[in-house]
Amino acid sequence: MRSFVVGAATSLATLWMTLPGCPAAVPSVAPGVADKPCPSGSLAVEPDSSIQDALDRAGDNAAFCLRNGVYRLQVIRPKRGQHFYGEGRAILNGSRLLTAFSREGPYWVASGQEQHGRPHGNCAKTSPACAHPESFFIDDNPLTQVLSKESIQAGQFYHDYAGRRLYFVDDPTGRKVEFTVAAFAFGGGAPDVLISNVIVEKYGSIAQKGAIEGMGAVGWTVENCEVRLNSGGGLTVGTGGRVHDNDIHHNGQIGIGGVGRDILIENNRIWANNTRGFNFNWEAGGVKLALSDGVVLRGNHVYDNNGSGLWCDINCRNVLYEDNLVERNQDAGIFHEISFNAAIRNNIVRHNGNGHRKWLWGPDILVAASQDVEVYGNVVTVSAGGCGIMLIDQGRPMKGGGTYKTRNNTVRRNETTFEGAPCAGGASDTKLGDENFTIITDGNNVFDANVYRAPLTGGPARFAWGHAILEWEELRQRGVEPNGALVLY
Repeated sequence: MRSFVVGAATSLATLWMTLPGCPAAVPSVAPGVADKPCPSGSLAVEPDSSIQDALDRAGDNAAFCLRNGVYRLQVIRPKRGQHFYGEGRAILNGSRLLTAFSREGPYWVASGQEQHGRPHGNCAKTSPACAHPESFFIDDNPLTQVLSKESIQAGQFYHDYAGRRLYFVDDPTGRKVEFTVAAFAFGGGAPDVLISNVIVEKYGSIAQKGAIEGMGAVGWTVENCEVRLNSGGGLTVGTGGRVHDNDIHHNGQIGIGGVGRDILIENNRIWANNTRGFNFNWEAGGVKLALSDGVVLRGNHVYDNNGSGLWCDINCRNVLYEDNLVERNQDAGIFHEISFNAAIRNNIVRHNGNGHRKWLWGPDILVAASQDVEVYGNVVTVSAGGCGIMLIDQGRPMKGGGTYKTRNNTVRRNETTFEGAPCAGGASDTKLGDENFTIITDGNNVFDANVYRAPLTGGPARFAWGHAILEWEELRQRGVEPNGALVLY
């Protein structure tokens, strides 16, 4: 099939609907918490009482009803099989209210601030203090931490750890002022815990740890919660974890992290995470799992994260990315890296990668140094200057020996609409003599029956194949996309 121009009377949607594997509609995602009663028989806990004391008294398999109100500075280590339900406006808040301030020259000062969490993480150059887990809020708005008192501007703060003093210039008079103290709301290793219909906010979670820290436990379920404004991760999940119908946003490093087997992340809204400016090439954005097997990422709306949208990295296996809407994330929308068999299917992926445009990086869908991945039935919209669906091989070494191979991958029956020049394909970032030098072209990687839609004025195409950047007809002459179509509009 040769490239052709679709006129005004021809519908690309009609053409696309003739292909099998069309994606589902935009997912309908639950809003998180809702005002509703706790299940009958659950033990009531009031905001001015200790949740930990209540669960210690009740023992294994007890259920609790967290009454509406603010539970401040509570750190909860559940017991086996315990369930926690909120009434919809039960807020677990990891910060302390500050009410006493003095003046020191141009600065407001809060004394007696002994918080000193362990710095962890790789910061972007523009956010050198991001790894410190302390967060400071005025009227629920987070201020940016800086590394010297002299550099403070409006919207910033400096924490003098040695002097236990907090400095800032914004006037706190008559305003709600909070500084994080507790590192997590729920954590520990007890299995089969349920957390439902609560709000978790303003915990000083460390990067790669969550305000709901379930990564070290088995069988945790987090449902219908709102998780927001925490310093590192919003929540983490481990083996047998279920995370569904939550609203996870404005966390400092990442929305969801985790490691384990048999993990389900479904019908969540995950947005505007990495507010503290972590380097998203290290780990930041919407969701990142690692070293995991049997993962389902389904029906999530993942958007406006400062980093990748959905990401599984380091020996992930048996991963399904299905029916998600992934849009406007600063790095790759869906990213499967140095891993193994996966299916990326029936997703709507659009306008990702705007913060990472070097070479062919930051595409809407990226399979990097991975094998046995099927990418099909996705509808992709690519911002001008970006790339759509890419395979990239780097000759990445495995820990313990060997090399990751970008091979046996199939990209078929996807529709990609470019707002600028077309960019897609399989690219090698290896040098002559590397054992992976020809893995893209000789490793049974297949692109076929995909539809690429691009503007006539978009500019020269960049279809990558191996070490070459090709125009459409050159790509097809190499046996790629024998049944594909380039549609110019």
